[in-house]
Amino acid sequence: MDRKLLKSQAKDLIRTSDPKPVYFTIIYLVIIAVFSFLSYKIVGNSYETISLMLREDVNGYYVDPDQLYYAMQAAMPTPLESLLSLAIQLVTTVLGAGFIIFALRTVSHSGASYWNILDGFGMFFRIIWLYILEGVFVFLWSLLLFFPGIIALYRYRMAIYLVLEHPEMSALQCISESKRLMKGHKWELFCFDFSFIGWALLVGVVDYIGVKLGIPYISLGLLVQIYFLPYYELTLAGYYKQLTAPAADPDPFNGWTPEL
Repeated sequence: MDRKLLKSQAKDLIRTSDPKPVYFTIIYLVIIAVFSFLSYKIVGNSYETISLMLREDVNGYYVDPDQLYYAMQAAMPTPLESLLSLAIQLVTTVLGAGFIIFALRTVSHSGASYWNILDGFGMFFRIIWLYILEGVFVFLWSLLLFFPGIIALYRYRMAIYLVLEHPEMSALQCISESKRLMKGHKWELFCFDFSFIGWALLVGVVDYIGVKLGIPYISLGLLVQIYFLPYYELTLAGYYKQLTAPAADPDPFNGWTPEL
C-alpha cells in the first residue's frame, strides 16, 4: 500500500472535512481527560500511597512486614471504587470505538458527525467482548515468546473495524476475518505504525515538560494529540478501507485525490 498517499489524503481530510476532525478530537480528548481525572480521584491516590509504602519498605523504613501488609490493605481502594474505575475504563474504551467510527465515515464520506463519539454505545457489549477475546488470544500467544504476542496484536488489528462496520458478524468472526485480511500485511502495518514514531515521541517529550513545569492533572501531550490523533486514525481508517476494498474498487476514498 502507498503509505505516503494515505497520509497525504488524511492531512487533506483534516483540512477539508466537515465536521472538522480536529474539533471532534478536542471534544473526544476533553471527555477522556475528564474521565481519566475521575478515575485518578477514585483509585489513583490509593495506588500512589501503596507505591510510596513500597519505596519506603525498600529503603528500610518498615521493619515489620505485617505492619506493611496491613497498611497496604488499608490503602487499597474499596470494591465500589474499583468497580467505578472499571466502569470508567469501559466507557473510555467504547468512546475510542466512537472515534474509529468517525474516522471511517470521514474517510468514506458517509455522513460523519460529532455524535459518532457516542455510536459505540449502541454495540457496547460486542466491543467489550471483542477486546476481551483479543486480550485472551494475545496473552496466550505471549506465553510462547514476546514476538508471537506482538504478531498476534497485528493479526487481530482489523477486528475492531470489522465489528463496527459489520454488525451481522460475531466477535469471533471478526477476529478470524482480521486474521485473513492481515495475512502478508502484518509487517507492512508495523512499518505504518513506526512511521508515526516521531509524533509519539513528541507527545512524550511535551508530557515530560509538563511534569517538570509542575502542571497538575492535565497532560500537555494532549495539545500535540489534537492534530496527531486524527492524522493517525484517518490514515489507519484509509488503510483498512483499502485493505477491504473490492478488487474492482481499490480506492477507499472513492476517487478523491489530495488538493493541490
